Parts: sequence; C-alpha cells; structure tokens
Amino acid sequence: MSVTERAGEWTLDEKETGVFLVKRRGHLQAKVVTMESDPSDAIEYLLDGGVADVIEVESPEDAYERFHRIRTGAR
Repeated sequence: MSVTERAGEWTLDEKETGVFLVKRRGHLQAKVVTMESDPSDAIEYLLDGGVADVIEVESPEDAYERFHRIRTGAR
C-alpha cells in the first residue's frame, strides 16, 4: 500500500488492509488497526518496529481521525 495522507512532517501509511502506520519525519509514532484488518496479515506490522502504541478503531475513517488527533497532540 502507500501513504494515504500527509500533513507537514506527518504521514499516515496503510500497509495492509486496515493496518495504518503513523509516522513523523519517517519515524514510527503509532499503529492504528481497524476492524477490517486480517490478523494473519497484520501481525508482522504489529510486532515489528518496537512502538508501544497500537490503537484499535472501528473503521478507516476512524484511523484518519486518530491520525489527526495524534499529530496535534490530542491522542
């Protein structure tokens, strides 16, 4: 997949269906997982990277909302 949204130094990348990575200046800040994700496909992204924040949301729209909340400091 690819970068789905960019806001200044922040990006939201969808790596697999329902698995989004929030990055600032290319550094992983959080992982956002929707109900659409397939656990067998998502597991490598959830275990890789060493970031503590894995955020579960209902839909891709919620992932975009969470991205904007993270980048403005309102997790």
